[in-house]
Amino acid sequence: MPRSPFLLLAWAFLPVFSLSWSSPLQAQEDPYAIPMEDEDEGGLTQEELEAKAEVILPRVAQMRGWAWKKPVPVGITTPDEFIEFASKSFAEEYGSERLAGLTSSYVLLGFMEPGLDFQQTMLDMLRSQVGGYYDPDTAKFYMMSTFNKGSMADYIMAHELCHALDDQYFDLNALFDAAKGNSDREFAVRCVAEGSASSLGNLYLMRGIQEQWLDSSDLMDADMVSAMMGSMEQVPPFFVISLALPYIDGNTFVVRETSANVMAMMMKTPADADLKHMFAQPPTSSEQILHPEKYWDEASFDPPLEVKLPDVHAQLGAGWRLADTDVLGELGCAMLTMKNVPTAMVVSAGGARMVAPASAGWGGDLYRCYVHEDGRAMMHWKTLWDTEADAEEFAQALRSRGMERAPLMRRIDLEGNRVEVWFATDDAVADLELL
Repeated sequence: MPRSPFLLLAWAFLPVFSLSWSSPLQAQEDPYAIPMEDEDEGGLTQEELEAKAEVILPRVAQMRGWAWKKPVPVGITTPDEFIEFASKSFAEEYGSERLAGLTSSYVLLGFMEPGLDFQQTMLDMLRSQVGGYYDPDTAKFYMMSTFNKGSMADYIMAHELCHALDDQYFDLNALFDAAKGNSDREFAVRCVAEGSASSLGNLYLMRGIQEQWLDSSDLMDADMVSAMMGSMEQVPPFFVISLALPYIDGNTFVVRETSANVMAMMMKTPADADLKHMFAQPPTSSEQILHPEKYWDEASFDPPLEVKLPDVHAQLGAGWRLADTDVLGELGCAMLTMKNVPTAMVVSAGGARMVAPASAGWGGDLYRCYVHEDGRAMMHWKTLWDTEADAEEFAQALRSRGMERAPLMRRIDLEGNRVEVWFATDDAVADLELL
């Protein structure tokens, strides 16, 4: 998805919603308290949103321990206005050729069905899921008109205004610019950004309920949850997982909480030194997110290996072009080889662990996808592993599960700690002989 904006997807809120809250602790005086809005009234007006911002901005600064450098403007936008904005962001970030190449890659990998429109699939999903967003290009927060009632509005604002605060100190766009062209590294950077905001948003919510300046009874109603989950079931699992995990595993990464106890994770405050370190020197792979010790622990630090793969479109002959090149990372390898890919509900509820034996031990990878002007497509994917045993385990998992999930996978070669894989559409199988 485009680097901008920074979204709060509704499914990121579901782990919070699913918790059973006990009776709140004794309320304490809140210097920023304002009356809670009436559920029977319409959505927030611009004036009401600005009043909320005046309350939430100092709370966010206090909880993070960083002072605001400049004001943050806020506004309300509709789903149609957001989709128009997101469409423009897709066009600017990718362009039509890149989107077509990305679609071909995902079809070959079995991550999406042939004929599915990647951009439209993403936009349809975002329409029903986005609660609010922070746009680093304009340094402004937008609340969706459909998500601006009750305590959920406060939670959304706390999360997104944390993005604004992080941006003032670390320039979020610059972080993503440094990772551009490597989706696995972009995923790791997004885990940093969303993990930071999710951690603060969850702490904000917990404190608000305990001190009674938020009401747990109006977080989200059952009809809204049902509608959101229904829309998610239409989206390929790869998209749900890659977009949801930054909020969940990102939070785990930021607070260094490896427990499966969601409440414990939500109650833990990240160390200031850790926050500053991860923004200054972000993780560079999904492996480091899935195995935080490979980033945080000096003795276990494990950066990705550089993988070299030549561009052979000229060797394929006239009409072929290099359409896409990218890194899948351990997360992508897990999608192809883990025994059971989690459902959208499990992922959104924070119950998915994407660490699997066959994909652990990832060292690095790179693929190149080639498309012919007549529609034929093929891909060459090279992976490197920490040990020869890791490579053999991955190759075996590809043969037993990967080829079933990705029917266009045609050949798997294993040599030492290297596994190379070739994919091709039915009409391009003969072209593989040219490689």
